[in-house]
Amino acid sequence: MSDTLYINMNQCVEVTTDYVTIADVATLECKNKSVVNRLKPIKLLTDNSHGKNRYIVSIMKIFEIVDKEFQNVDVQSVGETDCVIEFKKANSDVKWLEFLKVAAICIILFFGAGFSIMSFNNDVSVGGMFEKVCKLLTGDKNTGKNLMELCYSLGMGVGILIFYNHFGPKKLSKDPTPIEVEMRKYEMDVNQTLITGHNRDDGKLDVK
Repeated sequence: MSDTLYINMNQCVEVTTDYVTIADVATLECKNKSVVNRLKPIKLLTDNSHGKNRYIVSIMKIFEIVDKEFQNVDVQSVGETDCVIEFKKANSDVKWLEFLKVAAICIILFFGAGFSIMSFNNDVSVGGMFEKVCKLLTGDKNTGKNLMELCYSLGMGVGILIFYNHFGPKKLSKDPTPIEVEMRKYEMDVNQTLITGHNRDDGKLDVK
């Protein structure tokens, strides 16, 4: 009686070592645990480019390994057919350097967002709009203008916090933030482009 091995391969993985194993790219499930334990540490490829190259591993490579290692194992793929592998160096232990990078990014984002908001307000003439509203309601274009500007500023700040679902290191809800959603979409698009380019023979990725 043969065992059934289920393989759920990821679309992309990042590893900090100079080699990648089956356990790094896929989740294995089988009633016969010896099959899973034997397959997990098997190396699929080794990186000799020091993290400069990306690689693509096909599910067929794992099928081939299973056929060589076992005689009576049926393989079922329930995940991706190709996996993009990127080798990266382990995170540096220099905490002050990481803090400096985060601080620099925050400063750039702060002034960039501030410039965008000021450009938008100047283009639509928010000040002139407030004057027209005050004149329409009170007959004086300056009466209540400062209060409207204060409420507008506070409302914009609160709206940004609610929209981005973040206040410092904490989330306001369990939902992913818009930035996280867009980053996942971008990551999926990049991976699909790499895989499609390889399948059309116009990519530059190495295949194992």
